[in-house]
Amino acid sequence: MFLFKLIDRSERLFWNAVATLQFAVRRRKRPRSLSVLGPIGLGGAGVLEIGDYVTIVSKSRFNRAGINHPTQLVVGSSGKISIGDNVGISGASIFCVENIAIGNNVLIGVNCNIFDTDFHAVDYLDRRHGRGTLSAPVAIEDDVWLCANVTVLKGVRIGARSVIAAGSVVTSDIPPDCLAGGVPCKVIRSLESTHAASIE
Repeated sequence: MFLFKLIDRSERLFWNAVATLQFAVRRRKRPRSLSVLGPIGLGGAGVLEIGDYVTIVSKSRFNRAGINHPTQLVVGSSGKISIGDNVGISGASIFCVENIAIGNNVLIGVNCNIFDTDFHAVDYLDRRHGRGTLSAPVAIEDDVWLCANVTVLKGVRIGARSVIAAGSVVTSDIPPDCLAGGVPCKVIRSLESTHAASIE
């Protein structure tokens, strides 16, 4: 038991040291309270803001739900990713060319994707010539839970305290205090009664 605890602690220290080096090489400030468990990918020259007590998990050893790849945080030269306090991220791909804002106490489940761009145009001639790509800001408000394998696309706002079911593709705004799911993602039911009962 002692040996397993020693290995676990050593691996945690190793990945946090690697993350510190990655931030330093990219001339980014590493938040002191950031916890990194596994490799992460940092890309782009834009603004990356990370709040306090954020945990980024990129190895299935630290999340048995099954992480397919390291977490990727990529922000283009004119973009900005802001991540609030007490956020958990597991093997997600977050790719920003304009603006992605993630609130406080957000849970981003295994293998989620958050994109504020289409990457390529729909029209084949535009794709050939590298033009016509659309982008729009994404906002994920406080206390949202994105379950496993959720994809959030450009121009979407997910309201506070909402839960997005596993495997959903979010293509339009989701209001606060609801459970939503599907492809495309739609509201399934309200969560207001559950929230009110917990307060009482």
